[in-house]
This record gives sequence, C-alpha cells and structure tokens, in this order.
Amino acid sequence: MKRYYFITIFTVASIAINYFCSYLAGLIAFPLYLDSIMTIAVSALCGLVPGILCAVASNFLLYIFANTGILFTLCHISTAVVASLIFRVEHKKCVQNASPLHENSGNAKPTDFSYSTESFMWIGFIAAITNSVLGDTISYFFYSANTTIPQVDNAVQGIYVVTKNLSFAAYFGGTVTNLIDKVFSATVSLFVYRASRKFIQL
Repeated sequence: MKRYYFITIFTVASIAINYFCSYLAGLIAFPLYLDSIMTIAVSALCGLVPGILCAVASNFLLYIFANTGILFTLCHISTAVVASLIFRVEHKKCVQNASPLHENSGNAKPTDFSYSTESFMWIGFIAAITNSVLGDTISYFFYSANTTIPQVDNAVQGIYVVTKNLSFAAYFGGTVTNLIDKVFSATVSLFVYRASRKFIQL
C-alpha cells in the first residue's frame, strides 16, 4: 500500500510539474518544451503505466489550457516507452549477471539495484530522436510547422527566415530543441530519482 500511495502521489505531482514547467517556459520564452521534465523519473520509480499516464495527462492539460496540439501526446508517450525499455534492459542485465549495475555496486545486494547515469543519458538522447521524428512530422504535416509552443516556434521561424526552407527549419529546429530538452529532462529526472531512493523505501 505504501508503494501504491507513493506511485499515485508522485505521478500526480509529476504531471503538475510537467504542465507548469512547460507553461512557465512559454511565459518567459525559454526555448525548450519542458513538458516531460519528470516523465523519465516517473518511469524509473513507478514503471511504464504510470509513465504513460504522466505523459498523457500532462499533454491533455497543455491541450486544454495552453492550446498545445493533442497529437503531440504521441511524442510524450514515446519518452515514457523509451525510458521503460532502457530501464528494463538494464535491470534484466543486472539479474542475468547477478550483480547490480550502478556506480556504487561493489558487494551490493540485488535489493540495492539502482539505474545508472548512462541509462538516463541514453534515454535523453534516444527520446530526443523519437520526439523529433514524431513531433516534427506531426508539426509539419498537421500544423504547418507550428507547435503552438511560442519559444520553439520562434526558433523554427528564425531558421526559416535564413534558409527559406520550411521542412528543413521544422526538422532541424525541432531536432536541436528536442536534443537539449530531453537531455536536460533526463538529467533532472536522474537527480530526482537518486534523491527519492535516498529518502523513500520502495
């Protein structure tokens, strides 16, 4: 029951953080999405289903209150799926080798298993690619290269002014912003994950 309560509270709090971070980024014209800043942490601490729930709910709030295209929910879901797959692979390797893969492994017990920094960074990189491919394609074909996120659209428009090529501007601008955004989100999630494991018995 304690784990159930933790998953519920942590997921709800993460949804709120995702929404407000994305909303604030738009207000101050910060050139990142920040709509999935906690999704990787939810996937690490709570699993795939809460991770997807966090993704869907975060984008649904942005769709209602910030006019973000509902189709971009697919991008956010891909972040949760990528995170869960990479975490599952690492955990499986740990079980097969009968030794936890984390920086302080030594003679640690299996219950001391902790996801590595490398896993979080790989998630950030791969999620950036999947989000870029999905998001830029959705943006280009369904929203005329408009993400409805001003700080990102400004970057795309700036590239278009220079290149006069809308498809290049949409894909290049989306790729760069996604790469920075997802690596940043993975880093934040890593710190949240480490802090949570120190103070919460899962």
